[in-house]
Amino acid sequence: MTGAGSGAPQVAWIAIEEGAAIVAADGGQFGTVKQVAGDEEHDIFDGLVLSCHGQDGDRYVPAERVQGIWPDRVETNLSPTEAASLPPYQESKQTVWRADEGGGFGARMKRAWNALLGRRV
Repeated sequence: MTGAGSGAPQVAWIAIEEGAAIVAADGGQFGTVKQVAGDEEHDIFDGLVLSCHGQDGDRYVPAERVQGIWPDRVETNLSPTEAASLPPYQESKQTVWRADEGGGFGARMKRAWNALLGRRV
């Protein structure tokens, strides 16, 4: 397995393999990658959806807690206690708007408000 001590070069977030080991700051594995969350087109890494040992349901590790990435291993700065108490993963809702739809700031705010309330415009 690769990692900081192996000398293997790190890779970009898009190269993380499904099933890669997720390890805490002490080097102990606490889960495996189920899905990588991000926007590949804009190269934005958001975080990792993972299956945790001994816990029902998926968990989420935000990108800012990731310290090192190899294809088969992701190292985090989470303590073992933090890793064991990750909250269940809930897929986030997205609000999409386009500047070319016109109407200025007021129209964008109305679209955002309607999206927040679940209304279609």
